[in-house]
Amino acid sequence: MNLFASALAEGTVQQNLTPDEAAAVGAILGIGIGATAMVMVLLFILQVIADWKIFSKAGVAGWKSLIPFYNVIVEYGISWNTTMGIVSVACGFCTALLNLWSDTPNWQVLLFFIVAIVAFVLHIIQSLKLSKCFGKGTGFGIFLILCGPIARLVLGLGKVRYIGKQ
Repeated sequence: MNLFASALAEGTVQQNLTPDEAAAVGAILGIGIGATAMVMVLLFILQVIADWKIFSKAGVAGWKSLIPFYNVIVEYGISWNTTMGIVSVACGFCTALLNLWSDTPNWQVLLFFIVAIVAFVLHIIQSLKLSKCFGKGTGFGIFLILCGPIARLVLGLGKVRYIGKQ
């Protein structure tokens, strides 16, 4: 155990703060956590709007972007192949399940990494294909991979049009 953790466990860190200092620290943490939560909610709302518009531009009902897991399958269908969307969702479930086990044998850890790599490769391919479906190039596909929420806002709210699977 490190020095800070042991001091925290013994209560010596809290004993060195006056009540006013503790209140100030609590207020600062509360404001920081609250501001972070508000930004996250705002980003989530923008993401929902962008995905709805992407689906609508592709001729798919926008409400389908709201349903977890199903939206991934539909988006893969828009840009690539529905079957690959099912494989991607299955990879996500497998990595989540493998991550839950605490005393994991080596073969399960290896399986976890293989499935996670497969999911990541599928995501890369799907992002590049989604970019091309909207008439954008490989550079925009890389932008989708690295800065997905911002790139999705550009696709959904921008003037680009869906031109179909490439």
